[in-house]
Amino acid sequence: MKPRSAFFLLVILACLLPTTSSPAQTLQLGGKEPHSFSLIEENDLFYDPAPGKHQDRHYTQGLKAIYSQPWQDAPFSQWLPHVGISPATSNTVVWILGQSIFTPEDNRAANLIKNDRPYAGWLYAGAALQRRGLNARGTPVLESFDLDLGVVGPQALGEEAQNTLHSWRHLPQFEGWGHQLKTEPDFVLKYGRAWKLGLENDTCHFEFIPNIGTQLGTLRVSGNAGLAVRFGFNLPDDFGIQTIDSPLVISSGPARSQFSLYLFAQAEANVVGRNVFLDGNLYQSSPSIRKKTLVGDYLYGVGLTPCRHFELSWSFDVRTYEFTGQQANDQFGSVALKFLWAF
Repeated sequence: MKPRSAFFLLVILACLLPTTSSPAQTLQLGGKEPHSFSLIEENDLFYDPAPGKHQDRHYTQGLKAIYSQPWQDAPFSQWLPHVGISPATSNTVVWILGQSIFTPEDNRAANLIKNDRPYAGWLYAGAALQRRGLNARGTPVLESFDLDLGVVGPQALGEEAQNTLHSWRHLPQFEGWGHQLKTEPDFVLKYGRAWKLGLENDTCHFEFIPNIGTQLGTLRVSGNAGLAVRFGFNLPDDFGIQTIDSPLVISSGPARSQFSLYLFAQAEANVVGRNVFLDGNLYQSSPSIRKKTLVGDYLYGVGLTPCRHFELSWSFDVRTYEFTGQQANDQFGSVALKFLWAF
């Protein structure tokens, strides 16, 4: 890792650490609230492993590590009002580390490509507070407050990550990284809320999970609304699968001992006011492309819980056009692994 990149991450992590400490506590919501570690990998390779037009283009790679710990007396929570959610809320503090990579479609062109999205990397760390409870009607509610701080440009190590992996797989190198966005610190504040409505019998569950969210910052300004549906046996006691850039951080619930298998689908609409990966740097001149204001995501996949300490999901995402002149929808797959345990 470059020294400046390591410095950026150390500063970010120092800023996000709490100023006071409190032992993690648990709240009974059908079981003991667990600690969890989640790893999400998104890549266009996962959508279609055979080489094709949807590989290594636009949003080509994302990796996010998430550690969640129950913390009922988290100092952040008392600063935030409880609106539409019961005061007897389960609090979870979440720590985040991730990287995302964006490229144009033509990997061989060493010159600036003006009619496609620019090269960009985003390396970041974050912290989030999740609050879970019931609304006035007794419906389960999850809300998430998330702050991500990081850097775009060469210090985000997008070129090193992509071309190193390509060399391992004996694939062509991307030649245009010299025209990527310039080094710039960026941040984004995210807020998301989801509700869970379900029908169930002894084993078979059917759930609707509507959600809304917003993102504000130098990295992105947007708002979204979506609806997820999932059906299967012994659904996990959480709020479904989330993409890496969702305002909602992937959630955990009380670990279940039963085997779980389910299918899910989700549709989401995003209204985008700013996207640094399309609009370019905020403080410096850089490559850019004219973005679309309305972008849709269609997500579907399968989830599996083979035991109470491990969850796995595989999903596929089709994203509508993000910029003027785009020739086809972007498609990528996602693998999410989650390990749960209680102390």
